[in-house]
Amino acid sequence: VMAMAISDQDWEDESYATAADEQPESAFNGAPMREMGVLTSDVGGNEDSDVEALTLTLPESTYSFLFTESAGSVPFVFSLGIVAMSYTCLVLALINNLQCENIPTNVDLSVRVAQYLSILIALLMEEEIPTGLYLLRRISRPYLLKIFPKISYHKFVCSSILRITMGYLFLVNVLVVLIQADTVIEIFYDVLALEFIQKLDDIGFSVSKMEVLGKRLQRATTTPYFHANLQKENESLGLKWRVRMFLKAVYFINFAIFLAVMIVVSTRQMSGYYQCESVSVKFGDKVWKDAIVQWPEHSVQYPPGLIEEMVLVFSYFDGMYSKDPHRTHENRPVYIEQKKSDRTPFDATAPLYHPYQIGSSSVDSIKPAEIKYCGGYWIFSHDYIRRSRKDKSDETCAWLARSPKTAGFDLEVDGKWQIWAGVILETDVTVRCNTCSDDIDCNLNGVCNESSGKCDCDVDDDAVYLGSHCEVKLAEECRTIISERYNDTWSVDVTGFSGKASAWMRESGETYQEYSRPVYTYVEGLPSKLAPEEGDSFSLIYSGSRWFRISLRGARDETASEFWAWQTANYHAFWAGAYSPGVTTLVSESSYNDSPVGVDFYIVGESGNQFGAFGALYPAQLNNITGRGMYRCKVEMCSFCTNGITVDEDYVIPDDFVSLRAAGYTCGFFIDNAPQWEEGSIECYELQMTEQVCCPP
Repeated sequence: VMAMAISDQDWEDESYATAADEQPESAFNGAPMREMGVLTSDVGGNEDSDVEALTLTLPESTYSFLFTESAGSVPFVFSLGIVAMSYTCLVLALINNLQCENIPTNVDLSVRVAQYLSILIALLMEEEIPTGLYLLRRISRPYLLKIFPKISYHKFVCSSILRITMGYLFLVNVLVVLIQADTVIEIFYDVLALEFIQKLDDIGFSVSKMEVLGKRLQRATTTPYFHANLQKENESLGLKWRVRMFLKAVYFINFAIFLAVMIVVSTRQMSGYYQCESVSVKFGDKVWKDAIVQWPEHSVQYPPGLIEEMVLVFSYFDGMYSKDPHRTHENRPVYIEQKKSDRTPFDATAPLYHPYQIGSSSVDSIKPAEIKYCGGYWIFSHDYIRRSRKDKSDETCAWLARSPKTAGFDLEVDGKWQIWAGVILETDVTVRCNTCSDDIDCNLNGVCNESSGKCDCDVDDDAVYLGSHCEVKLAEECRTIISERYNDTWSVDVTGFSGKASAWMRESGETYQEYSRPVYTYVEGLPSKLAPEEGDSFSLIYSGSRWFRISLRGARDETASEFWAWQTANYHAFWAGAYSPGVTTLVSESSYNDSPVGVDFYIVGESGNQFGAFGALYPAQLNNITGRGMYRCKVEMCSFCTNGITVDEDYVIPDDFVSLRAAGYTCGFFIDNAPQWEEGSIECYELQMTEQVCCPP
């Protein structure tokens, strides 16, 4: 064998021949050429004899160069390069996968079966761990030095340890891949890719053996070290049994760890552990003018089974939807609509008094809408709202809005949803999980509570932040707002209700809200014919995409306190009739502003087929102008001739006046319009310059 190995070779390192000459003759006689990395067994006779006859050769792997070659040699450096490359690739893959932190909320049955099959496949494919352990267990220091005196036992041990750690790095990567996978092909592709990286040592040895990388590496693969049959040392039967059981135990422990982790992940996925506990949904501003509502048979407020038509603005159903802990549908959670005031479940019971309905003594509680997965879509539906009078009320997948078709388990499906508005339309829907991971998720207006995963919004001296992600800012100067038409005042710090009957009342510094916007109550300033009647009140309430000025009948009536306590806590723009003729006096343009400031409002006029969903709308701004907004924050406004003008109101500012922009206007015009500008603004400065003409000292 030695003659075959060294014939026609011009060896640069005489240590190969020297090492071979020192081997016992039995180690080489009749030893066949073996393929890369083979553990061999000449089995014959009974079970005991196969243990005695078991022989092995050094694995044909670049790991073996780490102890068969001298440090600094080309094969040794090449082996270190292969080790570094393999470790780097596996570490980078692990870091990348761990950074994703993307455990699917759930997976299909086919994916789950593939995950568990891949555990067995990975353990069968992984050979570095058993090879390294077997070498360490079978080749002792005395025996190695006896057979190969030139080999360092410490380098041999380091090589085996590198094998073992490489094997476990591979298994950890596989485990992370299986946990994060959500398709079958992704599992098999990734596992095979990781196995390829782990096999770089065998591939490097094979390529070197074919002299692709030069003669020096080719000679390193054909040294006698790789052809010697390493006989087992004499061992007791008990030791032999322990060796076999040790290797079996390693496989069993690895399998048990894999299985335990996957069972935990699978159980959590199936229980909805990784699903968002709640989501914030915005349906857009589409309107269904003639939505069909059928009141339930158990209704106490309306005739049982009554069908009527109502104006449905889909944004009325914006807000938080929380996961129902007791229900799933098609292996996915069902999300239930929550209160618009404090994002908790709607009350199951309602009071026995309703000031709007003379003669009615009972009120129906609010039936929440729900979002669930059905037939390949995430759908929004409500038990009381039908798509047509022919629609089957008990249809499982009767949707009012549905997502693009998806097989995913996450509700977070943004983009174009189909909605039903008498016909199928499209609208932009946004869905956002209400869990935060850092303060950025709270828009830097609050702190992410690590224990709850929710945002704790800031309450500063100059602003209060509202919303599930602290996305709405209520500036201190905007706690009170003023209308430009009548200078009427509205505030979040007062209540229009008797006693403590309203959930909108401010206690302990808390700002009450609806649809994540503050609720404003009328204070004073409207002409008597427009002011609320005795016992009533006005409120400016946001309802998903529009502000409504609503007349609250009986709000100051002590006998209605129970109803208003319930109504304000369970306010819902659709079921409370936010837009109702005679109740709604003003409606804003579609707006997502933090407050009514800067938003155009319209007086509700005639209704009928000729008009839109909200009837005839007339601009409510001063001089019926749109684009200027009706309300402003209560700040110091421009003062002008505080003691009154001393000339006629119709006196016209001369054309040659120092402020050309003021020329041509009357003193009376400036008296009426000065409060439109803030004190200190350029407009106020130029206006105050005319005081020398309109009210000279």
